[in-house]
Amino acid sequence: EMEDLTTRLCWELVKKEGYVAMWRKPVNNSCYMSRDPGVKPPLCDTDDNPDNVWYVGLKACISRLPVNSDGSTPFPWPARLMEPPRRLQGVEMDAYSSKNELFKAETKFWDDILEGYIRVFKWKKFKLRNVMDMRAGFGG
Repeated sequence: EMEDLTTRLCWELVKKEGYVAMWRKPVNNSCYMSRDPGVKPPLCDTDDNPDNVWYVGLKACISRLPVNSDGSTPFPWPARLMEPPRRLQGVEMDAYSSKNELFKAETKFWDDILEGYIRVFKWKKFKLRNVMDMRAGFGG
């Protein structure tokens, strides 16, 4: 069931060891465009804005990947962990600070939160799985 879903999402299985699997998401729309008609989840309409997330209904569809240089190719690892994504420049915001400054401030905020958990729970070594930050403003 999971393999069927990840195939429909165009995720590529990179490594599987025991009960742990790692998938890579596509970097362009070619796999999405080659799927059979009617495959679920469908692609979102071309006029859907994936950055329009406030006060809009959820849709069961896959957002198309950008085809311009503002996000179609993310920074290489590990630089992408600390660099604001290029597509962030196209997001409309009401803010006095720059988008890059906000991204870096939020990154530091969540680093501090994680360090607090490590300190409070006295974790010396820990393993993370399926980490998803549902409250991150610019990713998770």
